[in-house]
Amino acid sequence: MNGVKTDKSYWDYTWRTIPLPKLGKSYAKDINWYVIWKFYKYFHQIFSNMKTEGKNILEIGCARSVWLPFFSKEFGFNIYGIDYSEIGCQQAMQILSKESVMGEIVCADLFSPPRSMLETFDVVVSFGVLEHFKDTEVCIAAFSKFLKPGGLLITNIPNMLGLNGLLQKIINRAIYNIHVPININTLRRAHQINGLRIISCNYFLFTNLGALNIENLKGSLFYKVARLRSWINKVVWTIERGIPALKPNRWSSPYINCVAIKK
Repeated sequence: MNGVKTDKSYWDYTWRTIPLPKLGKSYAKDINWYVIWKFYKYFHQIFSNMKTEGKNILEIGCARSVWLPFFSKEFGFNIYGIDYSEIGCQQAMQILSKESVMGEIVCADLFSPPRSMLETFDVVVSFGVLEHFKDTEVCIAAFSKFLKPGGLLITNIPNMLGLNGLLQKIINRAIYNIHVPININTLRRAHQINGLRIISCNYFLFTNLGALNIENLKGSLFYKVARLRSWINKVVWTIERGIPALKPNRWSSPYINCVAIKK
């Protein structure tokens, strides 16, 4: 399936075995919500000059999404999601219902979606989807087909070529192997080749060791030691919040975000 490095059974098992995520609050001052707070600020900046009320937003890879309720409540978007995991789709609907948000979740392969979904959306967003496919350009082409002309594509991927990627390779090689390491230039070029005009393409956050996946190490001594990462995060985030000198960069940043417009 288009050079995919994972399959549906992997995601079905993953979503079945881990608890549903908690939803953060944009006003939370607790340092534990620092990453969510930074994402909230990021999206408010992106949409600051855009009329979002009543517009259509699609999340690709929407399994158990915590972002769809946010996009509805904060910006007034009409909510849509697509994912090929039935379990993930059910959990996404469960979260929407819990948050009293109306939305449509479509269980389908993003490369073979219902034709009615093509060129339908004002905004298309994905979190950690692109890097699971070997052909980055083909995947971005599939993403862009959902957009109306002039629509906005927001792509978030992990920075697997930085510190987090190195640590992931060392402590949990199986998880590292289901990712394609993508640098910022490759990400930018994949959008441009598909006729998308780059608005911004940047590293995001100074660090977040919580992005490391250690779930399949549960029960081991290493898992108990690795959980100390949360305390390291809190120290760094406290410094980052108070000292602007800690900037996102190619070495320590956990994510890359790209925003582009469909011409």
